Amino acid sequence: MTTKTKLNKLDFLKMADTLNQSEQHRVITKYNKPEFYNLCADVPKKIGVFLDIEATGLSFTEDKLIELGMVKFEYSDDGRIFRILEEFNGYQDPKKNISAFITALTGISDDMVKGQKINESAVAEYLEDVDLIIAHNAKFDRSFFEITFPNITPKAWACSMYDINWNSEKVESHKLEYIAYKYNFFYEGHRAIIDCLVGIHILSQELYNSKQLALKQLLDNAMQPRFKLWAQNAAYAHKDLLRARQYRWDTHPAHGFKAWSIELPENQVATEIAYLKNEIYNSQMNIPVDIFDAYSRFSLNSYVQQDKTKYVDKIAWINGLQATL
Repeated sequence: MTTKTKLNKLDFLKMADTLNQSEQHRVITKYNKPEFYNLCADVPKKIGVFLDIEATGLSFTEDKLIELGMVKFEYSDDGRIFRILEEFNGYQDPKKNISAFITALTGISDDMVKGQKINESAVAEYLEDVDLIIAHNAKFDRSFFEITFPNITPKAWACSMYDINWNSEKVESHKLEYIAYKYNFFYEGHRAIIDCLVGIHILSQELYNSKQLALKQLLDNAMQPRFKLWAQNAAYAHKDLLRARQYRWDTHPAHGFKAWSIELPENQVATEIAYLKNEIYNSQMNIPVDIFDAYSRFSLNSYVQQDKTKYVDKIAWINGLQATL
């Protein structure tokens, strides 16, 4: 006669550790919200919020927000995360049917959002003490956020998808689920709060190659000015060259022209202007360049929110490059 052995949590951890030591197996564990990431330290702390939006589709002009999730957390400038703070979650009736695809993806149905409305004043109050808003694909989330809550005072934004160089850190896909997998955990995604919690968890990790904390790299990249170069009127024959160089086809928000564009840190601007002039145009024409910071980047109102007086020296430097390269 045999008896069943009841395994406890420690037994499973030992089994997982044994399997992970084998070259034939890899064990990933389900995400569990930690009580804290680092013990309270005697350093200045800031308040960040990870924000996630679920919507009826991808177009902020045609689709509507249906769920907003936000999770606050404490962090320091060296990239350490301390406590996870209060959460904010709400549904919004889009006044249109949610497609079967979106319901299958998110679990959000028409019945769940019917008659629901997120109070803009409550969102503003929640964000009042926040120093930085982070989203995974901030261009998507900030667009829907600004359309839905147009009267909220702009905050600094960062993007956990683009402000961390995942490719150089041996993470080939930018999808949140894949990044989680690379860090040996999984979760049931596409709901706003769990996506926020997982985003914070990923930001607490050490990056594979640079050995930086993920949040530290994000802060370093998000807080420096960014320069957007436009290859306006570039010949069609050059599209593959520009695409291979990571340019994207885009519409200029202020001037309305369509062109290939690229966003770069300051130390790459001179090289890129020289490349465009010598390889794409073969002329001394001026390249349109826009300057953004964390307050205006990713925003639908980026050209309204830009404080051009802040970057007088940068504008003069770019004008000098244009004249000499």
